[in-house]
Order: sequence, then C-alpha cells, then structure tokens
Amino acid sequence: MTSKNKRYSLMLEQTGNKFQTLKFNGKLYVLCLIRKKYYLLNKEEVVRQQVISYLIKNRGYNVNEIYVEFKYYIQNMTNKIDILVVKNNRPFIIVECKSNDGNLSSKYFDQIMKYYLIIKSKYLVITNGIQNIIFGFQNHATDIEFFKKIPKNS
Repeated sequence: MTSKNKRYSLMLEQTGNKFQTLKFNGKLYVLCLIRKKYYLLNKEEVVRQQVISYLIKNRGYNVNEIYVEFKYYIQNMTNKIDILVVKNNRPFIIVECKSNDGNLSSKYFDQIMKYYLIIKSKYLVITNGIQNIIFGFQNHATDIEFFKKIPKNS
C-alpha cells in the first residue's frame, strides 16, 4: 500500500467506522454505502464517505433518503450535489464536501448557494471533514441561522 493510500485509509478509520476498501492496480477504492459501488479513495471521497456514515449512524437518516452526486440540470449544464438528503420527498439537506487539505472559503459558499437557489433545501452544509459550516434559512429566506450539528432525523 502506498503512503498516500495508507493516509486515506487512516483518515477513514479515524471516524471510528469500518469502511470496506479494495486495492486494485496499486490504488485504494472504498465501497460507497449509498451507491453500492467502489470509488477511488481520494481526499474528497474520504470526506463524502465520512459524512454519509455520520448521517446514517449519528443523525438517524435512512440510506433511502440520501443521494450521492445528485445530478440536476440548469441552462443545459449538468451540476452535481455531493450529498442530498430528502425528507418527505422534499430536499432537506445539501452537503458540499471538500478535501481536508485547505480551509473552507467563500467560493464554496457561493457554490452551495447556487445549488440552494434551484434545490431549496432546509439546511446546507459545507465540510472538509474538519471544519463544518451548517446553516439554514428561516422565516422569509432572509435570515440565516447557523448550527453546531447537522439536524437529527426526526
């Protein structure tokens, strides 16, 4: 296992959850709990799998409520939301995952807001697995409220 593969594998293990991995042609792949396929383990995929596991095990969401790399189209362009949680057939949480080798910046806020303008979820999350920005719009979509944790499934 290369040092990069070991580092990614350790990053997954630090969450305390067990992830199924597979080594192929010297590269490490992780089984996605939602998509039921193996994906190349890179920094962003580590964060995505950590968030998926957290949503299921710690916040009580069902795998049937979670969509990964959810595609939507606007002005003939395909966009992908890293994670979309749906409740009662309505968008509930949009999660934008970033690699953990840098700080979260305003460009990520701009990106998730672009998704929000179309999808209109109740909560939005920007995370690199270390830093988390969790917020939602209350009242008339003009008041932003920040949260310490992703809301539990009730």
